[in-house]
Amino acid sequence: MQPESQPGHRPAFPATYRADRVTRCDRLESDLNVAAEVCVIGTGAGGAVAAAELATAGLDVVMLEEGPYLTAEDYAGLTAIESIKATYRDAGFTFTMGSPGILMPYGRCVGGSTVINSGSAFRMAEETFAFWKRQHGLGGLEWSDMTRHFDRVERVVHITPVPEELLGENGRLMRTGAEALGLAGEVVTRNAHGCVGRGRCYLGCPENAKQSTQLNYVPAALAAGARLYTHCRAERVIMEGSRTGGVAAATTGPSPRNLRVKAGIVVVACGAVFSPILLSRSGIATGNRHTGKHLRVHPASRVIGLFDREINGHLGVPQSYHVTGLMARKLVPEGVFIPPSLLAPAVPGIGRSHLELMKQYPRMGLLGYRIIDSGEGEVAGKVMGMANVRYDLSVEDTAKLVEVMRLTGEILFAAGAKRVWLPVYGRAEAGSVDQLQKLLAGPIPATDIELAAYHPHATLRMGTDESRGVTASDGSVFGAPGVYVADASLFPESPVVNPQITVMALAGAVAERIAASRGKQLA
Repeated sequence: MQPESQPGHRPAFPATYRADRVTRCDRLESDLNVAAEVCVIGTGAGGAVAAAELATAGLDVVMLEEGPYLTAEDYAGLTAIESIKATYRDAGFTFTMGSPGILMPYGRCVGGSTVINSGSAFRMAEETFAFWKRQHGLGGLEWSDMTRHFDRVERVVHITPVPEELLGENGRLMRTGAEALGLAGEVVTRNAHGCVGRGRCYLGCPENAKQSTQLNYVPAALAAGARLYTHCRAERVIMEGSRTGGVAAATTGPSPRNLRVKAGIVVVACGAVFSPILLSRSGIATGNRHTGKHLRVHPASRVIGLFDREINGHLGVPQSYHVTGLMARKLVPEGVFIPPSLLAPAVPGIGRSHLELMKQYPRMGLLGYRIIDSGEGEVAGKVMGMANVRYDLSVEDTAKLVEVMRLTGEILFAAGAKRVWLPVYGRAEAGSVDQLQKLLAGPIPATDIELAAYHPHATLRMGTDESRGVTASDGSVFGAPGVYVADASLFPESPVVNPQITVMALAGAVAERIAASRGKQLA
């Protein structure tokens, strides 16, 4: 599979899909049994790449997706809240349990979280991969392999820097503030083509511009003969003796049906939260002390600035600029913007006072930030149908969050903000840099900080053997022949950068190993 993008043209994969190869399982009138060589669970950054690579290599592939297959026309007709209900798991209310509770949005649709993310796309650094190798072995997976798969992915999803005309005033003010403070930064590279700056990246792109996997890899898999079953939740991986026999699934909707996929190879790509849950529920790797452990999330939050001029941050690419000069300190300020219905809960005040502040939405600038966390959490099954994710912010990471929050506020003031609002209980507003520094000078409990996390990873980490990980460097699960993982669960450590492209490249490498085991080569 060697798609090419040409100037002025969409990437080679079509935005349309073979409807005759897609089955809506919520409309099934009876149970269904199907067979394939490979069953891929999930259609996000990992699953879609694995499915497309394997299908175009000539293997018979079935894809399972719990959510719907939505189009640009669907997104264009939805409000922000309606889109979240349609595309996010639990309507966007997936939280970690711990100190503090952290909002962790998760996509549940064809394309997974690639549909609802910002579109930011970076290769992990070679030195980060070298660190992975030193710490965890990963024999058989080399940087040259990663580079080759990065190249393949970037051609498909059209990785390009945000052009100046789409930077938006919010991105420009971040650049202005960062430069005033002497902080190195750059425009973000994204998987986008034909973007017009609608600012709805987190809600599904209504222009087919953000190159989520439902626009490229999923259609490529279908065109190569794969079959897709939507509204279908994998319940367990079936083991027959020492090998996998396929997947038992259940349909969603008012009249649940059972779907059974007979397959000699199963690729689990449900993400770093739900992949370990599925394996544990299937009795796979339950005796491995690393299963569901080592969760990293890149804790994140935001600072709002109020300016005496209109910013209109909703125009342009929401996340268009980021600061790179603090990476060594594991701090990443980055531009971000969201619609008023999503920003409102972050704006202080109640009743009329809140309304008066929201009327100033056009004059608000919004900057996000995240840290590279050193603490770890764990995934421990489900409670009342919800993922049971335990994550306590470490003392070190709390200090990093306070530091990057202060720096982000200073960037806003350097760009001309008259006041800023912080995500800290009881310390919400600062009218100057001095006041900001004083507010954040004292001890701040982790429970007082409002946080979200968009990059869960490392819960089924790769290692040389079961004493060091759950999976081998080819994605195979130790002790479960025929079962592979192809998502951010594989990461042995943080990739430092936004993980999307690293997930896709790793999934391509996993698919290459699977294809080779069947005497096939990637197209």
